Amino acid sequence: MTDFIKPIIHAFLVCDTIIIDSLTGKKSVIGAFTHLWARSFPCHHPQIGVYFSLTDAEGKYTFEIQLIYLDKNQVVGKGALPPIDISNRLATHDFGVNIPYLVFPGPGRYEFRLYADNHFITQKDFQVIQQESPPPSSQAPPAPS
Repeated sequence: MTDFIKPIIHAFLVCDTIIIDSLTGKKSVIGAFTHLWARSFPCHHPQIGVYFSLTDAEGKYTFEIQLIYLDKNQVVGKGALPPIDISNRLATHDFGVNIPYLVFPGPGRYEFRLYADNHFITQKDFQVIQQESPPPSSQAPPAPS
């Protein structure tokens, strides 16, 4: 059995979507954020993108991403990439994953955690914030003329 080689992470971002160019394979990170606003809970979010870039990896890896509701220490979502074979330890590899339809049970801190072969690699936290209702129209400031 070989020892696990822990990859070094250069970037781990959360965004609205990842676009992967079909010709070049380049990834575009669209709408990077550190917090989300929600009017009510549970909040149903149509999609979140997760991008990560790594190096110093060699061998076959299975990467798993978990979404944790930190205030309750609750796993609210997870998924895995197909196994990936990395042959050049000096090369940089990047990955973009769009995760559809996530449910956030309440306001608070959340965290995406990245695992490789069940070994924790890194995390990225963000806030989900309860959006205040807009003032009733009678209290709204007059529109400019």
